[in-house]
Amino acid sequence: MDPLFSKLTTLQYQNKAMRQELEAFRNGERYRKLQADYHKVTAGYIREISRLKKELAKAHAETVTVRDIWFRECDSDWEEYQAELYRKEHKIRKLNDKNWETLKEADDRIAAIITDYEGQLAEKDAIIRELQNRLAHAQALLNRDGSNTGTPTSQTPADKKKVIPNSRRSLGRRKGGQPGHPKAALEAPDESEVTDTVGHPLQDDECCPKCGLTDCTPTGESEVKFEYDVRIEVVKVRHEFFYYECNSCGTVFRSQIPPNLKEKVQYGSGLQALALSLTNTVNAAMNKASMFLAGITGGELTPCEGYIARLQARAADGLRQFRQDLKLVLITRKIVYWDDTVIFILAQRACFRFYGDESIACYTAHAHKDMESLDDDNVLNLLTSDTRTMHDHNTVNYNDKYSFENIECIQHLQRDCQKNTDDTCHQWSDDLKKHISTTVKDRNDAIARGEGFFSEAYINGFHHKIDKCLEKGWGENESDPNNYGASFERTLLTRIARYRRNYFLWVEDFSLPTTNNLSERGLRGVKSRMKISGQFESEAAADNHALIRTYIETCRRNGINEIDALQRLCGGNPYTVAEIFPTSTS
Repeated sequence: MDPLFSKLTTLQYQNKAMRQELEAFRNGERYRKLQADYHKVTAGYIREISRLKKELAKAHAETVTVRDIWFRECDSDWEEYQAELYRKEHKIRKLNDKNWETLKEADDRIAAIITDYEGQLAEKDAIIRELQNRLAHAQALLNRDGSNTGTPTSQTPADKKKVIPNSRRSLGRRKGGQPGHPKAALEAPDESEVTDTVGHPLQDDECCPKCGLTDCTPTGESEVKFEYDVRIEVVKVRHEFFYYECNSCGTVFRSQIPPNLKEKVQYGSGLQALALSLTNTVNAAMNKASMFLAGITGGELTPCEGYIARLQARAADGLRQFRQDLKLVLITRKIVYWDDTVIFILAQRACFRFYGDESIACYTAHAHKDMESLDDDNVLNLLTSDTRTMHDHNTVNYNDKYSFENIECIQHLQRDCQKNTDDTCHQWSDDLKKHISTTVKDRNDAIARGEGFFSEAYINGFHHKIDKCLEKGWGENESDPNNYGASFERTLLTRIARYRRNYFLWVEDFSLPTTNNLSERGLRGVKSRMKISGQFESEAAADNHALIRTYIETCRRNGINEIDALQRLCGGNPYTVAEIFPTSTS
């Protein structure tokens, strides 16, 4: 059993027992028992008082009868009798005083016991609340998944079902091919495209399926099947550069050698492109990339890890101008997505950023996630007031130095709403999440119908429901201020109220996105790389990866084959931004 849970259970039992005893004091049951015990102790006093009262009454009666006789005859006895009577009355008064003092002490003791019990109860209540908060915190951590935080599904514990967020609507169809849907199959190539033909004559162990004899004659007919496959072939290219003599001046010179042919013997651009694709797209470690290349070439080509590391740096150096030119195109776009994620450089937290849209992917890497690194990127500070910037509530975007308009990702807001519901069990955040989902679906339906906006009545109704949710949220928070998630809930309510327009501008403008998923998909590759490699060896190595990913991703998003693009890069002639976006740079 969890020690924390066991300790909490013990304290709750103790607390329950103390509350029962305190209730016994408050309803008088315990007080009556103490009084009964007191009466047993003072019973002797009470009996003595009664006896003395009887003696006093008898003494008074005798005094009335014999007063005159004693006065005349026994004056000295009379005085002695009076003195005895005084002593008895004084003893009665002392016993009465002692009785009242005893009762007062008992009351004081009872009050002190009640006060002490209340103090102990308050102390134990505080301990219980602290343990309950710690238990709630631990439970909240266990409940975190892709629906209430940005936790990737790959980090779901083995004993917990994966929660895979999916905004697609179910059509009620079974998985796989649908009835009546034509089967997808490869098309046979033209005869002119066939590279190899393999004949399959009758084998020695084959015979007539009817009689079992092997004496068979070919009929001249055949059945043809086609196969698409890949063959890795090592080519060894000999480059020859000829010398010439100038007929005019007699100078002897050689034809120009391309910059990419520096060594006497070296690996070609095809192998280099494959190595870069393995390390930057497949996220293979450099030693694994080396092993793979050796394997597919039958051990003929075995580039070492050092060669691949130098290739990575050399390729990045050839792309610095490409990234600068790409930023100039990016800042002209109407909508810019951006996000960053944590990477590690030599066991220290660092930052990897994405800027872009559907056709641009620009990456940068920095040792620190701060304003200085944002200024070094030189993207946000160049955007104008005509640009809308989509992000995951990065408050730095609201800095006065920036002039663009911010739009917030509602998917992150919905995750925060789900987290609040899970932590506090309050209803308002669940209502808000469902309201946003319903509105997004209504917007998608409207767009499918060719509509460009909601009616004014619909927009007013949307914001009216938002008001109701926020009002309900503040009410639930104020009625339950000691809840584990109350602080986060207040922060969430305040944030929604403050950035309301930035969160819900998409309701009024269908051209705006609702989520920042484009940025998250762009950063998914580096998160996969961190799982494999763990960290980068330097800030320069991280930025080299960012430069190559910028080139690969941008080419891919514009229909350019990755290996072709990398071969041009390794050949010293990479695609330029002007080639990819001719209209944007003209």
